[in-house]
Amino acid sequence: MPYTGPVRRWDLFWADLDYPVGSEQGGDRRPVLVVSNDGINISFPVITQIPLTKLEGKTRKVYPFEILLPKEIVGTGWTSIAMPQQVRTIDKSRLLEKIGELTDPMLQSEVENRLLEHFGIAFEIEEL
Repeated sequence: MPYTGPVRRWDLFWADLDYPVGSEQGGDRRPVLVVSNDGINISFPVITQIPLTKLEGKTRKVYPFEILLPKEIVGTGWTSIAMPQQVRTIDKSRLLEKIGELTDPMLQSEVENRLLEHFGIAFEIEEL
């Protein structure tokens, strides 16, 4: 049954991301991190999320553009890899259960920076 409560930026959810195609992250119960802003989250039936994958038991490397989220923060019982290269907008009906919030400002900043890198967005500081 879909989650029907409020959805805010930095919330962590179990989500149904079936049916993936090719290398897309999928599964009928995958942890995701909401990254869309709260104006969008309140006004529209969709949210933008970054899927997470379990670190433990993986033989693949963690890429420099991915972010490690400690198991104590995510609420899944394992360390997770946040994959900004897999950012995706989904319908809120895919959200199943809230499992926590990413409240650490340093990790939030790291997620934002990796998203900007993924989209090729750079900010230049103007000299006065």
